[in-house]
Amino acid sequence: MMPNLHTMIGDQLGRAARPFLMCGALLLSWQMTVDAADIVIRKGGGRVGGTAVSTKSGMTVKPQAGDEVTIPLAELQSVEWDSMPASFKIASGDLAAGRFDKAIDALSKLKSDGKFPNDNVKKEIGYTLARAKGLLAQTQPSKVDDAIKELKGIQASDPDFYQYFPSVILLADLLVNKGSFDEAAKVLESFNEVTDSSLKLQGRSYVGRVLLAQGKIPQAVTAFDEVISSAGDDQTLAPRKLDAMVGKAKAAIQQNKYAEALPLLDDVMLNMTEASAATGAECKLLQGNCLQALNKPMEAVLAYLYVDLNYPNESGARAEALYHLAGLWRVIQHPDRGLEARARLEADYPASPWAKKLSGS
Repeated sequence: MMPNLHTMIGDQLGRAARPFLMCGALLLSWQMTVDAADIVIRKGGGRVGGTAVSTKSGMTVKPQAGDEVTIPLAELQSVEWDSMPASFKIASGDLAAGRFDKAIDALSKLKSDGKFPNDNVKKEIGYTLARAKGLLAQTQPSKVDDAIKELKGIQASDPDFYQYFPSVILLADLLVNKGSFDEAAKVLESFNEVTDSSLKLQGRSYVGRVLLAQGKIPQAVTAFDEVISSAGDDQTLAPRKLDAMVGKAKAAIQQNKYAEALPLLDDVMLNMTEASAATGAECKLLQGNCLQALNKPMEAVLAYLYVDLNYPNESGARAEALYHLAGLWRVIQHPDRGLEARARLEADYPASPWAKKLSGS
């Protein structure tokens, strides 16, 4: 029986197409291999893709082609690890938007599930959960002990990770808020072992803040001056210099030297970068405090309003700014705006010390 013409043509086409199908499969496989990479994002938006290796002091990335790239911690914005669950990205968005409870719920579920595609994902989830709890504790003092426990736990289990030192700073802040000054100074000693100049100066600046919180103003100012002098005009150390200048301004404010603090704060804002949101929020908040103390309510309102509008993710600073706005709007004859600020404080940060202070509790 003669073979069917359609069958013969189909067989020939199938044999002819087989090499192209194999080639397509290989190309798809290659594309998947290329896409399956870690992506390291620098401050300022630059991205480097490849296989990333994390340490306390930064990240080393081996691209698919080309030389290895080393990114110090001071230049590192974030990392998108290969095979990171989509739910983590959603939780990170909630965290960035200040929805701490929602982020903590999602991250806790990811951690308890224990289904980590690789060790980097496991560490990222652990550190991000600890950070979320720490940020929540800054506006809810009842959560401080749980946050401290979480931070200490991840630092002990995974110390050689790029989020280690940022978590140490957050831990020190919480310990200072709790009044555990000696312990805060102790955890900051981990900065002494690093060789990276930026990290070392960052640690020294935070030691100054601990001293300031204890009322040891001369010692604190000495620490800040050391950082400012060491940073000099080195642009890579500029963020450390700005941190220390804010610390020095706080020392002046603590002595009621508001007119002395304002030029320092103005200088910081003049040299700010987009990557320094926490420093900027604190700086504008302190400007508002100075202006309010100098009986300049209109200028103070503008400073606090700047915090509210430009730093929505800096929850501690924004909560305090809203508290001050609730009162100052009335002073400058805009009581409706004051009520609006009060409502937003109570809605966004109901358990914060500032909401409680406003309500008189």
